[in-house]
Amino acid sequence: MTNVLQSTGVVFSLLNYFTLQKPSWGVRELAREMNRSPSVIQRAINVLEQEGFLLKNTLSRTYQLGYRCIELGQLANATLSFSHVAEQCLRPVVEECGETVFIYRRRDDFSVCSFILESQKHIRFTATVGDRIYLHQAPFTQITLAFMSDEEQQAYLERHCLQADNELQEKLTCWAEQGFASSSEAWQPHTQGISVPLFNQQEQAAGSLCIAASSQREALTVYKELLLTAAKQLKNVM
Repeated sequence: MTNVLQSTGVVFSLLNYFTLQKPSWGVRELAREMNRSPSVIQRAINVLEQEGFLLKNTLSRTYQLGYRCIELGQLANATLSFSHVAEQCLRPVVEECGETVFIYRRRDDFSVCSFILESQKHIRFTATVGDRIYLHQAPFTQITLAFMSDEEQQAYLERHCLQADNELQEKLTCWAEQGFASSSEAWQPHTQGISVPLFNQQEQAAGSLCIAASSQREALTVYKELLLTAAKQLKNVM
């Protein structure tokens, strides 16, 4: 049973590597990225291709997401009404702060931009729904890492060889103690941001809720309580 579960885990974790930035993969290329043998990756790909989750480009011999992923995505969106709930919760935030609000959801070791509600009053940002970065890469994703359990956090740091990164660990401690992350020009020039953790119904850190704005306006920390209230409302769809 353990071997079956491990094989299933490989199959589904493989899908996480297909992103807007990297929509297609070769078998050996993906095997190197996942630190798995090409034979294991090929077997997993065969299962996903057979079920319609992956499509093979016969010319390049690479794979991309298949139509079954689109079907399930549409079904999940219709069933959970995530976008509808998110807009209802976040519209008051955008109207009060006058800035763009983002939801990033945790997927294994990554944060994926899952929802953007733009303000028409101020600058627009280059983020796109589907963008993915590692949890440790930016303050608005570090907040998720900061609120993961000690065991999960340490395992993450070990996987990414970050145990000796004292600056990162100091930030994580700071974010956890104050309950939010804030920064100026940490990710994009001339911008600032504030983010709070999002939790699921099991009280696990499931992502982050963020406001981004020009660094020339007043500090966004005044909207901390507004974000925290919205984060509680989103718990049922995380």
